[in-house]
Amino acid sequence: MLKNIYVKSLFERRIGVLCWSIGIFLLIFGVGLMFPSMRDLFGKDMAQIPKEFQGWFGETTNLMTTFSGYMATELVGNIGIMLVIMAILYGVTFIAGDEEKNVLQSLLTLPVSRTQVYFQKYFALTTINILAIIVWAIAVLAVAVTLNEPLKFSVLFKIVVMFFLTNMTLSTLAYSLSAISDKRSVGGIVTGCYAFLAYFVNALSAQSDIVEKINYFSIFKYADYISLINRAIDLNNVLLMISLIVLFVISGLLIFTRRDIQLN
Repeated sequence: MLKNIYVKSLFERRIGVLCWSIGIFLLIFGVGLMFPSMRDLFGKDMAQIPKEFQGWFGETTNLMTTFSGYMATELVGNIGIMLVIMAILYGVTFIAGDEEKNVLQSLLTLPVSRTQVYFQKYFALTTINILAIIVWAIAVLAVAVTLNEPLKFSVLFKIVVMFFLTNMTLSTLAYSLSAISDKRSVGGIVTGCYAFLAYFVNALSAQSDIVEKINYFSIFKYADYISLINRAIDLNNVLLMISLIVLFVISGLLIFTRRDIQLN
């Protein structure tokens, strides 16, 4: 029997994580192989797309004609949303999911504190996010090798860092809300709706001044994947995301350690 909560949490989700990993790899690899066709398409027909929507494809600087640009716009910005969904789904299962199945109640009868349970499950969630990002990066590298396209490791590394922080911010929010409310639906719906709106607001931020101002509330604005192709990571954005993660973790911990655990 596995006595370590961290290891046990990962062990119980090994099949799901494996399936997600295979799906992520195949999706990224498959869409990545479309790059030559997309490069030709956007190189010829970009002028026909309204200017307000060109930012959706990163084409304000003709980025879709380079593999690095394609990676930052399609493989992260558009297709990479699948990793965000995965992060949120797992974020709501570790506390509220176990509580709804009466697993958490049994666990707390053992000589472990709620703080230990909270952090060991959170570290398991962090590990799953790390594994997902690694699989994504491997798939991108596999595409680059297959197509013989140049890809700077520095660009890939910067995008991986910000992609991971974005997913951790959203999954931590979902984790915290589910720990506070004891309901998966609360963490999932609130975080999912926010991520959905933040994603589209960021994609269409160039359409109007109002949308651009609203975009300051979008986590994807601070991820800023496209700018990482030519610029260094903005440390202010990193500090913002880390601050949000710490805030969510502490908020969830303070309420989880004091509230009543429900028996379903």
